[in-house]
Amino acid sequence: MDSDYADTPYDKWAGDTGVRPHLLVSEAKFPQYRHVPGAISVPGYQQGGHAERAALDLAERMPPSVVLARMEGDLLRAARLRELLGVPGQDFASALAFRDKVHMKTLVRQSGLETPEFAPVRVAFDLFGFVREHGYPVVVKPAFGSGSTATQVLRGPADLARLLTAGLPEHAQVERFVEGPMYVVDGLVVAGVPVASFVSRYLNDCLSFRDGTYLGSAQLTRDDPMTDRLIGYARKVLDALPTPECTTFHLEVFHTPDDRLVLCEIGSRTGGALTAPAIRAATGFDLDEQWFRAQVVPQGPIDAGVHGVAPGRSAGWVVFYPERGTLAALPADPPSFVVEERLRGTVGAAYQGGVKSGVYVAGYVLTGADDHEIERRAQELARWYATGVRWTGHHGEDDHAALD
Repeated sequence: MDSDYADTPYDKWAGDTGVRPHLLVSEAKFPQYRHVPGAISVPGYQQGGHAERAALDLAERMPPSVVLARMEGDLLRAARLRELLGVPGQDFASALAFRDKVHMKTLVRQSGLETPEFAPVRVAFDLFGFVREHGYPVVVKPAFGSGSTATQVLRGPADLARLLTAGLPEHAQVERFVEGPMYVVDGLVVAGVPVASFVSRYLNDCLSFRDGTYLGSAQLTRDDPMTDRLIGYARKVLDALPTPECTTFHLEVFHTPDDRLVLCEIGSRTGGALTAPAIRAATGFDLDEQWFRAQVVPQGPIDAGVHGVAPGRSAGWVVFYPERGTLAALPADPPSFVVEERLRGTVGAAYQGGVKSGVYVAGYVLTGADDHEIERRAQELARWYATGVRWTGHHGEDDHAALD
């Protein structure tokens, strides 16, 4: 795992279950988990096979009943580990359908739901051919990517030339650009049934980290006509895929100007940034804790049947990204509508700007009556943040601090 303790306090969630979690934690995040009995620090967590060796060694000493993975980058290797150990849970074929965007869109399209025109890009000729057939703008992204990393919108030949000069992303895919706002459905599946679903819409977009603007999200209330429509759409997408018996999910979908719903993508994991805390602030439902409990104590009670946010009780989140320079100060005393604050940036450290949509220096959960009030308050929060944050200097590519 490579998440903040505030997002995954497994020891607290396991408190009354009789289950002892054994955590494999990245070296960077381990100080937050040092107090948890059985937590193991794993150097080189993302690559090099260190996490895999540690998992196999641990399983040999203490065979697990469940293998948990919340982070997108862990889903495939967790699925393979389950198969090696004979442990129930999401298998590799299911994880692959939710991770490989080309495979995912193929399955969803076969079910009759609309996707953008798309194609895998193995060599540059694939991209030239797609543009010749479909025109600009197009979106190029890694088929196994997350957090909008290496995602590029190509609006003309100059953008294409820049991309090819820099090099194509590994396992790239291209798709037609879809006009319209992006909505999100986050939820929980237990025993193969969606037992909780929450609809939101993005404020700005997931490439905001490159533009120096904030990214936010606002929950739609149950009385919004889009809520039921999008929850129904999410169920159709889940039916189109080999959805595991127990999983959280994060669906992104475009709503076009002519009123069509077009798939962006779906993950078999919880949404990033402050998605789960915002849902908890609006409803009291802890998406990740319920996911954990449904897997480790499947016969235990699930606080389920929650679909949408009650009218008058919306919530949302806003995250602010690093700039190029040294972080000199972060603002203090946020507005009263902020109910949770996450400060990840280190004052005095140098940064090179935004690198990923989920990697931010400051994040806030805010409450309001509906998504429109959340949007207005997000704008107010951005003005407050701008008056209190300070950046100085400018730094080269090798002089920066890591946020994640």
